[in-house]
Amino acid sequence: MRLYTVEIQTPVGGIKRLAAEQGEKLIDLNAAGGVYYASKGDTNPQQISDANLPNDMITFFANGKRSLDAGYAVLQYMKDHGGQSGLAGQKLIYGFDEVRILAPVTKPNIIFDGMVYEAHVKHHYGQIPDAYYKRPVWNTQGGSTVVGTGVPLIKPAYTKQFDFEFETGFYICRRGHDIRPEEALDYVAGFTVFNDVSARDAQADESVMALGPAKGKFFRNSLVMGPCVVTKDELPDYDDLEMTAKVNGETVCVNRTSGMLFSLGELVAKISEDAYLNPGDFIGFGTSPEGTSVCSSLGRWLEVGDEIELSVEKIGKICNKVIAADSEEAAKF
Repeated sequence: MRLYTVEIQTPVGGIKRLAAEQGEKLIDLNAAGGVYYASKGDTNPQQISDANLPNDMITFFANGKRSLDAGYAVLQYMKDHGGQSGLAGQKLIYGFDEVRILAPVTKPNIIFDGMVYEAHVKHHYGQIPDAYYKRPVWNTQGGSTVVGTGVPLIKPAYTKQFDFEFETGFYICRRGHDIRPEEALDYVAGFTVFNDVSARDAQADESVMALGPAKGKFFRNSLVMGPCVVTKDELPDYDDLEMTAKVNGETVCVNRTSGMLFSLGELVAKISEDAYLNPGDFIGFGTSPEGTSVCSSLGRWLEVGDEIELSVEKIGKICNKVIAADSEEAAKF
């Protein structure tokens, strides 16, 4: 299933809805669920839909198989009986041009960003420390700066080395700790495209103090996710997908998600060692081998006006334009 968090305009303003893609359209799962359960003769159809098809991505993840099965049942019903209105007369089907696509999880609880591609470490840093081969490593960030496709990337005034980092990642659907590698996929909801935007000069200065990135990573709109989350049942080959980056329409890098030094299971196991993972947490695999400005054929830092498009086979693409921090547009964020 391809799940989106979207904003729909109403007479009282924009509201967030959970939608699933079907035939190049978006189905409002919660509203369509009410119609589906009514067709089955249920006494309280909307309440059942609220429980099984919650209008919130994290709760949908946490419900596990119950919500996934209900979602597929509603999509089949809409395929067979589409064109109806909701129980309250609302629309059930939207075109992509009728909604604003948000990040799949608009505010993840926590973000763990790994570094599983040895080729990227070698390409970007040159000499690889021996410690890199001992265990997976990651940095940890909050979810307050997460945005979706179409939202501008705000280049901080303090950086001259503005960079993209092309990644894929996945959301957690179950609470757990000390998860064994062979069980890790049981805790995965699905996969998305991820751009971990960086201010490299600030990051380099901060790395001297060995505390991890600060202003090198933390600024407005610095984490881009989307456009959707593809559930794991529909993406068994998540570890061998083509990744293509374009800047201003020109292809600057083509990589694959294959070639990980550490597997998804190893990454989840180490992160959850003596610590809990929770539904809605996000884990990024790390930057692809050539998935940055200077590692790619772009060969320069991102500048104001650049448009960057990151696409991953079978998932989709995120597109964002770089704007200045002191611009009128940036003042909206």
